[in-house]
Amino acid sequence: MAKLFINKDIAPDSDKAKYWLSGEDSISFTDIQYFMDWMDRNDNRIDVEIHSCGGDCVEGYAIYDALRASGKEISCKVVGTCASMATVILLAAPLERRTAYAHSSLCIHDPYGDGALLKGKVTPERLESIAADLRAEKQKMLDLYVERTGQNRDVLETQMATDSWFGPEKAIELGFISSIVPAISAKKEENIINPKTNIMSKKEVKVESTLLSRLLRKCGYAKIEDVPAVGMVITTSTGEELNVEREEGDIQVGDPASPDGEFVLEDGRTVVVQEGVITEIREPGSEDEDVEALRARIDELESEVADLKSNAKTEDEIKVLDAVAKAGGIEKLTKAAASKYIPAGRTTTYGNKPETKHVSKIEQKLDEIREKRKGGKR
Repeated sequence: MAKLFINKDIAPDSDKAKYWLSGEDSISFTDIQYFMDWMDRNDNRIDVEIHSCGGDCVEGYAIYDALRASGKEISCKVVGTCASMATVILLAAPLERRTAYAHSSLCIHDPYGDGALLKGKVTPERLESIAADLRAEKQKMLDLYVERTGQNRDVLETQMATDSWFGPEKAIELGFISSIVPAISAKKEENIINPKTNIMSKKEVKVESTLLSRLLRKCGYAKIEDVPAVGMVITTSTGEELNVEREEGDIQVGDPASPDGEFVLEDGRTVVVQEGVITEIREPGSEDEDVEALRARIDELESEVADLKSNAKTEDEIKVLDAVAKAGGIEKLTKAAASKYIPAGRTTTYGNKPETKHVSKIEQKLDEIREKRKGGKR
């Protein structure tokens, strides 16, 4: 929201020097143009505060038309006095967005000219021309008043003829404003509303008066939660944008941030954001050290795997080793394999099946002796 202050006499640029020499100041249509050019294009609201006794008609209508044609949401508030052409500028806002302070004053009157109009030759024809111009100016102003207030033309014309000041209650009655702005520290039972707008019903309104609430209201916020978080935008080494809710200083773990992910900053640090919060900030080089340690461990594991593979036995080899162990070990088998002695066999028959019986050399010798003895006896 942009705030525009109409708090000086309304005069063309050509008269500004005269005001400056007299120690005063004025506001012109050009000033309003500069103000609108300065506004943010995305700002769609202008809040006008009026404290002016009016001034030049041409400049006043130009300001009125510029506000109406801006396409912005215009609000006007009378904060002190609002007279003559200032009342025309007041009507640039729709009725429901025209308000006034409780002690403000307004005045509408018939147009008039100063002594400068009578400089030079004064003839009846010239006087009649001046009078006709003033009457036309009155009708023009009266037409605008009727259109923007919705009030009866005769009522407004009568009020203009009195050339007198009136308060905000009368301004509501005439259709110039819709309500009176309550005092911030007051407890107000009802707000005075123009019955034509019917924008608020009578009810008790309690207005907060704390310093915080005043500051929030001045900044255009209803509550503290409406105030946008102050943050910084950090550009990463890859050109991405990291938003961190921190007004100043270096970012810290725990700062709200978005979006989620890992971001390498231009200084080499790595920021980790999870669920909208910074959970880790790694200094430059720490990641390289971790990688080197991991590579060393991988080499160590690969060496252990190679040793295991070289010492591994096949399933057949394991079976052979088990059989050797059961036979008495490798030494006993080696001695048995080195011996060339094969004992002679003896065949015996059990039933129909012959059986070979192995005997020693001693037993063979004894058998020969026994056979000889048997032969001698014969």
